[in-house]
Amino acid sequence: DVYKRQGSYKSVHKYVRAKYPKPVSRPFRRVETPPGAQVQSDWLESKVRIRDEDRCVQLRTLYGFVMTLSHSRKTAIVWSESMNQLAWHTVHNEAFKRLGGIAAVNRIDNLKTGVASGGGPRSVINSNYAAYARTLGFHVDPHEVRQPQQKGKVERRVGAFKRLDMTRVFDDLDSLQRYTDEQVMRDEAIRKCPVTGKSVHATWQDERKLLRPLPETLPAPFDLIKHCRVHKDCTIRFEGRTYSVPYRFADKQVEVRGCSGVLQVYCKQTGQFIKQYPRGTDQLLHVAPDCYESELGLSDGPAPLPLGKMAKRIEELAASGVAVRSIEFYAALAESQTNPT
Repeated sequence: DVYKRQGSYKSVHKYVRAKYPKPVSRPFRRVETPPGAQVQSDWLESKVRIRDEDRCVQLRTLYGFVMTLSHSRKTAIVWSESMNQLAWHTVHNEAFKRLGGIAAVNRIDNLKTGVASGGGPRSVINSNYAAYARTLGFHVDPHEVRQPQQKGKVERRVGAFKRLDMTRVFDDLDSLQRYTDEQVMRDEAIRKCPVTGKSVHATWQDERKLLRPLPETLPAPFDLIKHCRVHKDCTIRFEGRTYSVPYRFADKQVEVRGCSGVLQVYCKQTGQFIKQYPRGTDQLLHVAPDCYESELGLSDGPAPLPLGKMAKRIEELAASGVAVRSIEFYAALAESQTNPT
């Protein structure tokens, strides 16, 4: 407290700069990445004028996700109202669509949706993001702490964002996105790629052939992930609820992802999609009968015993809807199953 009253860090900094020579700076190596090898990603923040439902103009804070291919400098800017885990995966999906494929490596900042702890090569990747990256087949490469120049290509594109006319009034988020996409494409048709001397667009056309193709269905954004061992009754537990999975996964590990409105189950070893259920329902037990049916060629172990006649008949009655029946009806049903004529 005594030192705080007598001065400040800024005062010490000025004193040191005045009394001591500037330390020798270490030069750094400039690296140009080959086509398809790397993208760099970052966020920007902007105040945007958008009309509300009553057509009144409101100044809203929005976040732009910027992803740049390091070779061609092709850039995607995707707008979002949030920077949470669901938004992080969503903007990645949209950026990959605009880039036309997936590079081998994504260099990111040390934000919590991407990095759980540490920085640089010693980073521990956020488990949700690691699962997302594993599904799409790219490596996550965070830069070192407080070293933004290690992703300088995307940093420069964040700065170039100022070329957009953000004094405009937009009807909604979609109209802002359309305007941004148009301006980015127009800029890339003119801007030169320093590596090839051709336009960024022409260079990207060549680089696109070397990107990993997009899957038919991009993974649904998720904010929670859990690895579960499937019980012998072919069920798993997630968020206080029980869900069935195909019997071939009994006693094996699966990966459960909590998405927006649904949960999805994947094979932990192969990343194969297995099953989907609604998320956060009042119903605590979700059992799909097809999870227990024979799956020829898909399991080395025995299948569950088939339903008996009684169980099949009760299942048929349940599927036909709720009906008011006397106890004598069920007694007659039981007798017909035990003494068939």
